[in-house]
This record gives sequence, C-alpha cells and structure tokens, in this order.
Amino acid sequence: MDITQFTRGLAFSATDHARSRVPLEATERFARDTASAALVPAGVRLEFSGDATAVEIDVTTRTMHPLAAPVPKQYFSIWLFGRLHAQVPAVPDARRRIRLDLPPRQHDEPVAVHLPEGYTPILHGIEAIGGGITPAPSRPRWVAYGDSITQGWTTSDPGLAWTAVAARNTGLDVVNLGFAGAARGELPAAGFVSTVPAEVISLAWGTNCWSQIPMDREYIAELMRIFLTVVRSGHPETPIVVLSPILRPQAESTRNAVGATLAELRDGIEETVDLFANRREDTHIRLVPGLELVSEAQLVDGIHPGDEGHAVLGQAMGAALASVVQGVPGGPARTP
Repeated sequence: MDITQFTRGLAFSATDHARSRVPLEATERFARDTASAALVPAGVRLEFSGDATAVEIDVTTRTMHPLAAPVPKQYFSIWLFGRLHAQVPAVPDARRRIRLDLPPRQHDEPVAVHLPEGYTPILHGIEAIGGGITPAPSRPRWVAYGDSITQGWTTSDPGLAWTAVAARNTGLDVVNLGFAGAARGELPAAGFVSTVPAEVISLAWGTNCWSQIPMDREYIAELMRIFLTVVRSGHPETPIVVLSPILRPQAESTRNAVGATLAELRDGIEETVDLFANRREDTHIRLVPGLELVSEAQLVDGIHPGDEGHAVLGQAMGAALASVVQGVPGGPARTP
C-alpha cells in the first residue's frame, strides 16, 4: 500500500518518503547544519483510521543521527485520543517490516504513528492487518519554523513536543521545521517558508543567536524584520505567530562575544515584531513573549525544556494559534 497517502508533517508532497523534511533542492541553499537537521523526521508521522488491529510498516533505518536528540527516540510511537498508547522499538541499519499493534477504538478515530527520529527512517510501504485503514482527514496546515526547542529535542517522545501538543489542541496539521543546532533566522529558510502552503505560520528562533553565531540587538532586530518581510512575500495575509526566546538563565544577563545579552536580543525581536505589524497595519501577526512561559525548573539542561515545559509551551502556543486561524476555535473533537 502506498505509504505516502498516510504521511503527515512534510513540507512537500511525499513521493520518495522521507529522506528530508525539506526538499533536497531547497536544502542546497541552507547552512550545512540546518540541512543536516532537516534529515531528522521531527513531527513526521503516519495518520490513519479504520478497523485494522495492526499495521506492518516496511522501513529502512539508518545509523543514529547526531542531531536527533540527547536521548534519541529509537522507536515508533503510537498515539490515540491525544495519549501515548505504545512505543515499538526500531533497530538501525536494516530494512525490515515492523508490526505495530493498534489500540481498540472506533473505526473513525484517527491513529498517529510518530517515526523513530534517531534513525532517520525511509518508509517504503504499509499493510493493514485484521481489517483496513484509510488516510486521516486533512486539516489546516501549520508551518512551525524554529530551533531545537521547536524540533522537540529533549522530549521523551515525539508526541510530547510543544508543536505536537499545540497541534492536537487546535486540530492543525503541523509541519515541524525545527532545526536543532541551527535556526538563526537564515534568509534561505525564510525563503523556503514563504513557498510552503500554510494556513498559519509560527516563528520561534533567537537563542542560538546569543551563543552559536553571536548577534547584537540591532542585528537580530533587522534580521527579524527582513525574515518577516521575506515570509510575507509569499504569505501576504497568512497569520504569523512569533514566539520570542524562552528563558535561558545563563544567557539572560551574560554578554556574548559581541556584547549582547539574551534579554537584549529578545527585546530586539519583540520590538521588531510589534513595529513590523504596526507600520504595515498587519493584523495577522501576533507576538507571544517567551520569557515567562517556562520556568528554570522546567529546563532539563539550562536551555531546553523537558516534557513539562513543552506541555506549557504547547498550551500557550495552541491558544495563540487558535486565536488567529479561522475555523480553529480551539481544536476538533477528535485528533490523534
């Protein structure tokens, strides 16, 4: 059975699934670390309904990807009714058929299967056992650009990333463009986001601009202005939700190599978003200030939130997304 019809979370039509979340011709213009992170199938999942009691997935797994996670997710995770049902281990460097037993459910209840992110799998086919499956109904598309926090780097399961939480809360079909170790507002990424069809877009970057490639307040403010301008060139009226950097205790008052604190970078981002919206009279942009959302206790390493912090982010961003997307008042009755 053609597995591409069940695949969700890609920024393009899947034909030879899913060597990258981004088409390879687009990644040629990306920074090398961004292109590498795009190979991690964050947010990529299978969604289907039907009366099958199990499915078998024909999959090739590869060696561990260094940007998958500190504790890489090496399993297929099965979600139903917004809850984790089971995690089925995968193995690296092999092509095999993996059987996934499915939970009892109504035949029209969609099941979501997140992929083993650590092994950057290639899916070849799917077979229903003990019944049939049909693709889950399409939903409004949300394109989420960001760094490792958006990718869900430190969650214990892909379905616990804040993007997955917010998608379940709103009934949106999330395309996770979170790139661990990258997402510094590069303009090739903005250009790509501008081309991806979407009903709503979120931007959540900035913390890597304190340390990895240090910027000052003026630079990041201008970069955000240009990033928004490029995205707007392809999405003149699409709602955009900007999440400014969350708490990073070490960086808040410590100056980086060019003399800026993360607090100053955050201020630059937030002021730019407000000015951009006001000067253009753009009523389709919303800012979500990130500083107060996640507490220091909810950070697992001083930078990244764990499951609890991601749940908080998912609730906050889900509410913001629902407030700007027509026809998404707060989520559907049924979402996997």
